[in-house]
Parts: sequence; C-alpha cells; structure tokens
Amino acid sequence: MAHVREVARKDGSAWECRWREPGGTFKQRTFPTEETAREFVVELKIERRDNGTTTHMSRLGKKFQDVADASMAASAHRLKPKTLRGYEDAYRLHIFPTFGQRRINTITSMDVEKWMSEMQRKTSLQTGRPYAAASVRGAFVALTKVFSYAVKHRLIPANPCAPVERPRLHPHDMVFLAPDEVAAVASELDALPPYGLLVRVAAYSGLRAGELAALRIRDVNFLRGHVEVRRTVARGKDGWTFGTPKSARSTRDVPLPRSVLEELRAYLAQHPHRTDPQAALWPGRRKGGYGETRAPLDYDRQINVGSVYRNHFAPALARLGIQPARWHDLRHFYASACAAQGIDIRKVSRWMGHANINTTDSIYTHLFNGSAVADMDRLDALATAPPAAPVPRIGRTAEV
Repeated sequence: MAHVREVARKDGSAWECRWREPGGTFKQRTFPTEETAREFVVELKIERRDNGTTTHMSRLGKKFQDVADASMAASAHRLKPKTLRGYEDAYRLHIFPTFGQRRINTITSMDVEKWMSEMQRKTSLQTGRPYAAASVRGAFVALTKVFSYAVKHRLIPANPCAPVERPRLHPHDMVFLAPDEVAAVASELDALPPYGLLVRVAAYSGLRAGELAALRIRDVNFLRGHVEVRRTVARGKDGWTFGTPKSARSTRDVPLPRSVLEELRAYLAQHPHRTDPQAALWPGRRKGGYGETRAPLDYDRQINVGSVYRNHFAPALARLGIQPARWHDLRHFYASACAAQGIDIRKVSRWMGHANINTTDSIYTHLFNGSAVADMDRLDALATAPPAAPVPRIGRTAEV
C-alpha cells in the first residue's frame, strides 16, 4: 500500500512516504525521521480501513482554529446573538486551548473522548464547581459544528465526534411556586413599581425574560385581551440586541387574565410615553445607588430582568420564607396554573411558544396527566348503554 524511502536534502536527509489511492493516483508526504514516516503508514492503513479514502492525508491540513473561524463567519448571520456568544465562549474557554493549534485532519475520535472526559471533570473558575452537564453538552455541540463544516468542505473524511456519546442532560428540578406565593412576592414588590406588575405579567403570560423585556406599548392589545410577542432582547458584549423570538411558533399572541389586563391599563395611563406605540413598556433604571438611595427609573433605558431578579425578586423570596426560585420558574408556574385549570395542552403549548407540542408534553407531561375517572365515566356510559332495536333493512321481509 505504501512505501517509505530516504531522500537527500540540502540540510541532510528526509523520509518520503508514497502511496496509491484506490483511484490509481499517487500521493506522498515527507517526514523528518523514518520513525514518523513508518507511524504515518500505520495511520494510512487505519484511515483506509475506516473511511475508504486517504486523500485528505496527503496535505498538512488546516489548523482547527482557522476552520472554526471560517465556520463561525459562514453561520454568524443565521445565529441569534445569545447563541453566537455561547459558541464564542465555548471555543475560547474550552476548545481552543486543546485543539486550537492542532491540524484538523489529525484529530481523532479518541482525542475527542479524552477531551470530553476532561471537560466533565473540569471546574469552573467562577463557581469552583464542575461544569453543568448542559455546559459540557454545549461545548460538545460547538466542537461538532466545526468538524461538520470541515466534512462539508472535504477537509476531513468523517466527523470524529460521531462515535462519541453525547453527555447526558440531567433534568433540572423545576420549582413550581404556589399561586399564593406568586401573589405574595408580587405584593411585596408593589412597593417598587412596576416590579409587582412585572411579576404578575410574567407569571400569568408565561413569557420568557427576553420576550417580556422587549415588549412595546403597542404590543398590549386591550381590544383582544392579549399581548403580542414579536421580538426578544438579549444583552451582549456590544450592548442590548433585539431579534426574533426563539422559534417560529414563539411569535404569538398570548391572552391575559382580565385582572392583569386592567392593572396594565392603569399602569399605561401613567406611563410617560403612553402616546408612543413604539416606546418600551417597562422602564430601565439608571446606574448607581442601593436600597433607599437607588437610582431612579428611566423609561428611556432598557429594562434588565436579570437585575430585577437579583436585586428584588430573589431577596423578596428570602424575606417571605419562600423556597428559592429562578425567574424562569414563573414560566413553569404558568404551565402548572393552566394545567390546574384544565386548559388544553395544545393551547398552552401555543401560548408558551414551544416549537411543537412534544416540547410541552416532554417538560410538563406530569402536570397534564390528571385523573382519568371522568374520562372513564364517559366511556362507561357508552359501554353500558342499552342495546338499540335492530333496524329492518330495505327489501328484506321480517320473519313471522
């Protein structure tokens, strides 16, 4: 299959490996020592056995980081800012230190498995704890993306991530606040308007934090009794960036309870930009101050829901003796409240903006699996119904 020979060079000698491809063309690579040339012959045999081709091994190959940069440049226009930032962080923190300067056609599935094992033991510099399974999985997805791009452009014959088992995600223990707990927190934050109303809208609409923060005055439709979700906002290194919602079904109209709509109506009556439909629904806050000396609200600034959570929502939970919860758990509360009131899961899926009903079912199936007694009673009514008298067929004479 391959032959190794010594060749003369100006500065001494080198070792040339020459081999024939299945199509009949000859390929060659030159190595500084006979040992490395012989090792390459072994790699050739393994590569031909596993992938059926060795064409890509005749060239030195691009560095992984260069291919990653090309992959990101090709897909950046399709990615949402948060996703793009996640990929960039994964490459910078986890992937480039190991693979950045490696030739991409020399990285094997065993290299990826070793990297994966190290990632699962690696501790975060911020928390001092091992990275969550979701973070490890996200880094693996970013790594796979680069190799897929390389396969597409024939830089490598196969994706070395394909044989590697993806890290399993452990389901997050969702916190479901009770209605009286949500009411207590919102009432506590009524002392800091409009944060009490903000909590009630989040809890009884199920909007994601980015969708809630991106609402405009025109998005509140009092005639139809709903809010219109048309955009989302995320904070990146270049400031706030507006974009489309998470999925196609996330662009939606979400009905609101009458009490929340009336509270929104009263809130908008005192909104300083109430005549401007393009104005932000919620105010941001100027920087500086704390507690009684905190900086005032600014209706021309973008609201930071994360800041509201850290500085007001989480402390309110602690003061009231309520179990710790994330802001996103208000979305879980919405699903549980809808389930408790017997609202069809198909409607809930549409209102929550899930990509499909399977997403809603997989996350909240235990909420909608209520008692089957009433359903079985309806079936039993059919099963125990008295038999109907037979209807004579046309053209047939009844027997005497």
